[in-house]
Amino acid sequence: MPHVFDGLKTSQRKVLYACFKKKLTKDIKVAQLAGYIGEHSAYHHGEQSLHSTIIGMAQNYVGTNNINLLFPSGQFGTRRMGGKDHASARYIFTRLEKITRAIFHPDDDKLLTYLNDDGLNVEPEFYMPVIPMLLVNGSKAIGTGWSSTVPQFNPREIISNLRKLIRKEEPDEMHPFNNGWMGELECNSKGGYKFKGKIRRKNETTLVITELPVGKWTQDYKTFLEGLMMTSDEKKDSDIEDVLKNHSE
Repeated sequence: MPHVFDGLKTSQRKVLYACFKKKLTKDIKVAQLAGYIGEHSAYHHGEQSLHSTIIGMAQNYVGTNNINLLFPSGQFGTRRMGGKDHASARYIFTRLEKITRAIFHPDDDKLLTYLNDDGLNVEPEFYMPVIPMLLVNGSKAIGTGWSSTVPQFNPREIISNLRKLIRKEEPDEMHPFNNGWMGELECNSKGGYKFKGKIRRKNETTLVITELPVGKWTQDYKTFLEGLMMTSDEKKDSDIEDVLKNHSE
């Protein structure tokens, strides 16, 4: 589960701690970085899991991070397969993004409470970023008896509201935001949200899809469309009308 203070899960915090300790301003192979993290932060769950964590922290295509803390140098995945099309950890590189140390300021490092794992000093209990990263990048997580889903919000709106709270003013209402997404966000009466893509009919035989809902990947949607082509004409027309009516919800 992510910590409410820094929005990081334990594995992500270990990655960040090791990057800070190494002063990672130059590119390093993801596989090599994973080895360093395992050695200096007492990570006990295997390097393959670390590879996935590092790659996830560097991804910046639509539907991932609003602010990626690591820089993706190489093929870190795309919207086509939701990141599953990333290259092997042996062939891609990463480093700290310049903005990361502005968010997790080094002046705070000595004020944090660091954990100890069998005599080895490791990552802090939590970091104290200057903005709530749990809201910036959101989170989906499960724990023992718990489940958590936090949507992403616009960092500029978050900063604006923080300044208003400091001035003891009422903050503005915020709605989910995904950097680069061009679809339509619809709020229902229960406070929930519906993410809609964009689709239009070009002519009698052609539909043009210009955006998909957040979290709907291109390859999955292509498979869905191919499935429509295999159905009967009557069922196909009905399904196409449903797609047009619901804007690819």
